[in-house]
Amino acid sequence: MKADEVVEYIAYYGTSGSDETNGIYRHSLSNAPLSLGDPELIGQYNKAGFMRLNRKGDLLYAIETGPEGRGSVNAFSRNRATGDLALLSGKAAAGGGLCHLNLDRSERWLLSTSYNDAVVTVFPLLADGAIGEHTQSFQLEGKGSRVNPERQEASHAHSIYTDPMNRYVFVCDLGMDRIYVYAFDAETGVLKPAPVPYVETVAGAGPRHLAFHGNGHWIYAINELNGTVTLYDWDSEAGKLAPRQSIETLPSDFAGSSTTAEILVHPTNRFLYGSNRGHDSLVVYSINEADGTLELVQRVSSGGGHPRNFILDESGQLLAVANRDSNNIVYFDVDGETGMLTEQKTVENIPVCTCVRLARREC
Repeated sequence: MKADEVVEYIAYYGTSGSDETNGIYRHSLSNAPLSLGDPELIGQYNKAGFMRLNRKGDLLYAIETGPEGRGSVNAFSRNRATGDLALLSGKAAAGGGLCHLNLDRSERWLLSTSYNDAVVTVFPLLADGAIGEHTQSFQLEGKGSRVNPERQEASHAHSIYTDPMNRYVFVCDLGMDRIYVYAFDAETGVLKPAPVPYVETVAGAGPRHLAFHGNGHWIYAINELNGTVTLYDWDSEAGKLAPRQSIETLPSDFAGSSTTAEILVHPTNRFLYGSNRGHDSLVVYSINEADGTLELVQRVSSGGGHPRNFILDESGQLLAVANRDSNNIVYFDVDGETGMLTEQKTVENIPVCTCVRLARREC
């Protein structure tokens, strides 16, 4: 994609509320210059607060909270011209309300985590993208690190990812201050503890989400509770993570309460982005191409309250962030040379918005 190429996108906004205004919103837009249509609610779903698109862009997966707080996942086929979603299937997870889901690299398996009861569930995906009955589930067991007694009283599985070679799976356990590592069989979908089953974070860090550098050897974790990003070296042969650098997400003079949320590597692998909730900012780092270490470039207001999730478009020229507490989505231009963000436009009245996804419109 060229720097000045005009591209039409369809955005999807997931919300974490439960009334009739909540669910999945669709929104048409184009870049260069940014032009926004009118968002519309296209499906009412209870706490549909996290979504994932497949690489082709014709399938979308979203969490939902079912009866009695049971976690569930929905699969939708996506019309790439109109953005219409058609429900393919919905399946219950093994645990309570889900907080995160991911596709493995082959896109044959859907992996999910529930936060409160720390349950991991693995679903097979059928040929049409529909979700089959889950084939594996297990609960992370631990009494919590208790450094933060309110948030770390037990295990809390916050996110799940496969490594770039699709041989291992990582689960961030905020409650235990651990990133668990599992050997992954991409043929059967089975997870087993790796020879080095986890890496301990700094006590009280609360690992939340991960981001992967394109070289496959550097992994970045954003730690929710102590406001840091940690660089890990990933040894794919040994299945081992080794921490090498930690850097603050907040300014040294900030005295309020804040927690981190999302983390992403820019498509060029030159920059890293994170979000602070409380400080209500996005933080930008440059990535040293020689050793992967980070250096602060910018902190900028997220344009709202409690920036939960954000996404970069395929070119890395556009960033959209979901601000949960101010019920808005804010779009930023991304400078390709510096990585710096410039606020452009705001989409209001997206209630309790916690997730945003962008897909190219195919005419």
